[in-house]
Amino acid sequence: MKSKSIAIFGGSFDPPHIGHLEVMKKALEKLDIDKLVVVPAYISPFKPEHRAPPKLRLKWLRKITSFDPRIEVSDIEIRKKGRSFTIDTVNHFARFFDTIYLIIGADNLKSLHKWHRFDELDKKVRWVVATREDIEIPEGYIRLDVKVPISSSELRRSMDPKWIPDEIKEEVVKFYTSHT
Repeated sequence: MKSKSIAIFGGSFDPPHIGHLEVMKKALEKLDIDKLVVVPAYISPFKPEHRAPPKLRLKWLRKITSFDPRIEVSDIEIRKKGRSFTIDTVNHFARFFDTIYLIIGADNLKSLHKWHRFDELDKKVRWVVATREDIEIPEGYIRLDVKVPISSSELRRSMDPKWIPDEIKEEVVKFYTSHT
């Protein structure tokens, strides 16, 4: 029997940071969902590689999301070992849930049309967009107001620990400072 609704929040999470946590918290507050599934990519179709290995990013996400039982960190894309396509992940979860919200950052809006099988994906999900800088969010999207001015790529460059969740701070800083 299908449950009512799910939100999927995918990404590289290389590394996970407090902005990601804020997106999760806002989604749980604003969306009428039974579950929030966080899905780290094995490798993103838009990125040549990730610095942290997939299983380490998965471990970090599980550590920082234990605060709410409605959050599940899924290894579905990591187990596939290859490029991750959102439509495949959505199709997997559509077998179990009636409504699927798909959470993206506003920085993804400009390239959304390039996503694999976008037209099919667009018909299957309700789009949720986390604000980022001054990027305008068009009508028709559910808006999550997130005011955390950090991205994983900026964090890899600067490695400022204040943006890393406490549960993984030491481990993340050590990893990225020793793998530059």
